[in-house]
Amino acid sequence: MINYLEPDFCDHPGRRIVSCTYNRCTADCRAPAVSIVTPYYNTEAFFIETYASLQAQSLQNWEWVIVDDGSSDEDSVERLAKLAATDPRIKVIRQSNAGPAAARNTAFHNTGGSYICLLDSDDMVEPTYLEKCVWFLESNPEFAFCNSYSVVFGDQNYLWTTGFERGRAHLQANSGPPISVIRRSAYEDCGGFDESIRFGHEDWDFWLAMASAGHWGYTIREFLQWYRKRGSGRFEQVMKTEGVNDEFEELMRTKYAGLEKRFPEPSRRHPAPYDSVETRIPVFNPLVATSTGRQIMFIVPWMVTGGADRVNLDLIEGLRARGHGVTVCATLATDHRWEHEFARLTSDIFVLPNFLRASDYPRFLAYVIESRKVDTVVITGSSLGYQCLPYLKALSPEVAFVDMCHVEEPHWLNGGHPRFGVGYQDLLDQNITTTAHLAEWMQGRGADESRIKVMYTGVRAVQPSSKNRENVRFELDLDDDIPLIVFAGRICEQKRPAMLAEILRCVREQGALFRAVIIGDGELRDQLANLLAEYRLTDQVQLLGSVSHRRWLEILAASDVLLMPSAYEGISIALLEALASGVVPVVAKVGGQDEIVSADAGMLISQGGEELEEYVAALLRLLTDCSTLRQMSTRCKTIASSKLSWDGMIDRFLSILDEAHRFRLTTPRNAITPQLGRELVAQALECKRLGEAVDWLWNATPKSTSSESDMLRVSAEALAVAKFAIALSQTWFGRKLIRNDVVRAFGRYVLQRLGAPSRA
Repeated sequence: MINYLEPDFCDHPGRRIVSCTYNRCTADCRAPAVSIVTPYYNTEAFFIETYASLQAQSLQNWEWVIVDDGSSDEDSVERLAKLAATDPRIKVIRQSNAGPAAARNTAFHNTGGSYICLLDSDDMVEPTYLEKCVWFLESNPEFAFCNSYSVVFGDQNYLWTTGFERGRAHLQANSGPPISVIRRSAYEDCGGFDESIRFGHEDWDFWLAMASAGHWGYTIREFLQWYRKRGSGRFEQVMKTEGVNDEFEELMRTKYAGLEKRFPEPSRRHPAPYDSVETRIPVFNPLVATSTGRQIMFIVPWMVTGGADRVNLDLIEGLRARGHGVTVCATLATDHRWEHEFARLTSDIFVLPNFLRASDYPRFLAYVIESRKVDTVVITGSSLGYQCLPYLKALSPEVAFVDMCHVEEPHWLNGGHPRFGVGYQDLLDQNITTTAHLAEWMQGRGADESRIKVMYTGVRAVQPSSKNRENVRFELDLDDDIPLIVFAGRICEQKRPAMLAEILRCVREQGALFRAVIIGDGELRDQLANLLAEYRLTDQVQLLGSVSHRRWLEILAASDVLLMPSAYEGISIALLEALASGVVPVVAKVGGQDEIVSADAGMLISQGGEELEEYVAALLRLLTDCSTLRQMSTRCKTIASSKLSWDGMIDRFLSILDEAHRFRLTTPRNAITPQLGRELVAQALECKRLGEAVDWLWNATPKSTSSESDMLRVSAEALAVAKFAIALSQTWFGRKLIRNDVVRAFGRYVLQRLGAPSRA
């Protein structure tokens, strides 16, 4: 998976070291789920990379029909024959040269799959491409075909995010590579490719033929396909011919006259009330289980920059290094900026909202468990993961289910995910917490302490070099004798950025020399920047935003003190990495941080009336007493190496999983029938639907300073209007209507006239 923020166009699927090997189980052979169709004409050695990308597919139940369209190059013919002989799923058909359109049609007539994948002989796809496309079409029957965002590479390198969402704009221009997965029935309906189009644009005509037959497609918002751009390619050479584009555009306008008025406009359906949870598994894809260890599925909310995600990454890296298979399923629709980091460790990654309706999450998770022979499921930070638990447990009683929690969240869901851990404990074989404090918190809410195991987060030993320290300080324009204070974390209410700025202001007013860097991003970053400007701290304090993990460790090597006045924490990952780097912590005494920070290795500040003064005094002591700072720094490294070993964390995690399996066998949880599990997950999805509707209405309503008592004095008419707006927001037409500025302004006017104040 490419890092779209810093793309490496050389790291493509055909050359990449495979992070996850999929071996198909041939014990029960059935008709292929997907038939891959490829025209082949004097193709260069690039074809080996196309072959490698298909061999690495997570969906292994495919056939590949290649039509050699009269190749005359002997090396090309021999290359095709050798590769075809390596796999019985590859079928080669030879014909006299008739062009790529005719070659694709010939291939199609020799396929047996329910889905057809168009793939040219020099292009590639990411390992999960086929599986995600097939599941998208199964989950979204409104669409006849789909593809994804494209990585264009070769003679030109860029990312292409335009796709089938352009709809009728395809009448003016094509929108990208022909790589797509198509329903077999739709291919038949449109009549296939126009074989009279011999050199270029035949895919443009094909999509318009699809639209003319009443079918249209969808582009998945992930970079799953790689399109090779070659100046020497046949298509590129033809396109250089003067007037060829204009002539073809005119041909399309004539051939598809009137299509604009009847162009199909399918859209992804919004959840319906009590949407049916389908249980049928539509894709047959049995894979061979890993022979060296466990097959573990992590259900996570997202893959973003954060402490919990760093723990997940470290665990997955350790598990993969020891031969265990890992699948990652994310349940939130958000910007998964760290997905490429996870993809370095395992290619088996699925962001469910990108390709599935919410009602299909449960059966997809069940499919993954069955397909991969998953023996352990780890739920960490995903509310929906907990809510799917009864259904998954009912279908897979032979699987061990555990959860992992880091911190209670008192201001969210009455405790956050640890509250789910307590509530669902009767279905979990084991609970994992990363602090003893959190284990006690859960026990205080009724959890069985015998099922809770504490696993401290481990960090790798860090050996910052003096050269690295010098380089970073030079970049920051900082002399070596000036202490550097560092903060790292999401800039949000939990981290109390206003308190952070106030502490630094007071330390500066005491006359102490220091510089500070603040690393991270979040919804309160602008507020923090304004405070730093108001306090005239911008010369001493730098806001660096989000940085890579490597850069964070480099900055730690140049730092002296970690400052984190958090409202709540489990044990901050930034704190653990600071200890390993010898950076002395001045942090809030919350969560389990006092389990790690001792009096001779940092300073813990209790929350209360004199909190600000205590932070300031602690920093002044360290900034002015070099001897104390050095002694504490040495002690920090000792604690990290003895108590917070990275290898020790992996050992502990695996031992807890082994114990979960023993519990599963010796003291199994109460059985739940699949029917009850299905009903419980349907109820959870309905709560999700209603919650999203209310959130949408809340966020769409202008804010004001109305008092809580005003909010309660709402007329019956205003309530009726609000209920109608919520119901309307659950339809496609309603959403488009409510987003209209004129309609929204009128709605606000009506509500105000009816006595409903704006939301505070």
